[in-house]
Amino acid sequence: MRVYFDAIFKAHETPRGHPENPGRLDAALKGVLDAGAEPRRPGPREDVLDAVRRAHDADYINYVEGLCGGSDLIEIDGDTWASPGTCSAALTAVSAMLEALDSREGAYILARPPGHHAGFRGRALTAPTQGFCIFNTAAIGALYLGEGVAVVDIDVHHGNGTQEILYDKDLLYISTHQDPATLYPGTGFPHEVGRGRGEGYNVNIPMPPGAGDDAFREAFESVIMPILRQYGPRAVIVSLGWDAHRDDPLADMGLTLNGYKYAIKSLAALQVPLVLLLEGGYNYDVLRDGSRMAVELLTKGDADTGEEPSESDYAALARLRRTLGELRRYHGKYWRL
Repeated sequence: MRVYFDAIFKAHETPRGHPENPGRLDAALKGVLDAGAEPRRPGPREDVLDAVRRAHDADYINYVEGLCGGSDLIEIDGDTWASPGTCSAALTAVSAMLEALDSREGAYILARPPGHHAGFRGRALTAPTQGFCIFNTAAIGALYLGEGVAVVDIDVHHGNGTQEILYDKDLLYISTHQDPATLYPGTGFPHEVGRGRGEGYNVNIPMPPGAGDDAFREAFESVIMPILRQYGPRAVIVSLGWDAHRDDPLADMGLTLNGYKYAIKSLAALQVPLVLLLEGGYNYDVLRDGSRMAVELLTKGDADTGEEPSESDYAALARLRRTLGELRRYHGKYWRL
């Protein structure tokens, strides 16, 4: 398994007190080092901008590059900022993704800025902001690899940018996220199934606030893994947000690291290259311990989470089961569920 990290990722600066800040990487890197992994720097690539252009409008790319040309922090929107180091950080993240996919090995990419809220022209779908994101590294990787790739997004927020970019493509996108009626960006409902060639390839699983590891496991067992097995991916990109953990300050889910362990272990059982890409997660302890757990799990076959599994209350579990029933109605004509 490869771990990618470059100090340039910390050159993307945000205002003091912003939750998406360079300290997140310090915590995640500590976990990786505790697991005994030796991070590598992604090498330079001449094709990185060509890959970005597959997912983003040329005017948007030029706009971002213009923001990076100054000497100060520039506000893109209420959540999202650019700094002189933003473009280098974002493009190096894409380079790491392309290198990981080319290697055909498993990988964990410790990069920022995150990407899954960035759509074709920046703000995606109906979202009020870009949600801390600049270039959509997961979607870029999916379009780069092409046929047979799957993106599984387990960030607590719906990957509206990834959905927008892949919505008419026959590339599988599956997202678990907190109910969009209760959390940014307000998209990601079960009826959003894809369009044209992409019909049936967009799978949204909104989770009720407070849902625990048991609910997450049920979603994987009853919907996510059956669809993935039928799709038969040749690689899986995971938008890995640690913010569905119960201790994250920006959301209201109830997972522990046991839920994440089950998800990663299930995806690894597909026995295809698995590329974990850091997205959200704003509790430093969870970033550290989760990163250690993920690396140990994928290099040693098991890992201690240090936590007891969480259980959903009756109402949350009942609500999830109604949602899973709704998903079967929408996706039953595309997949055997």
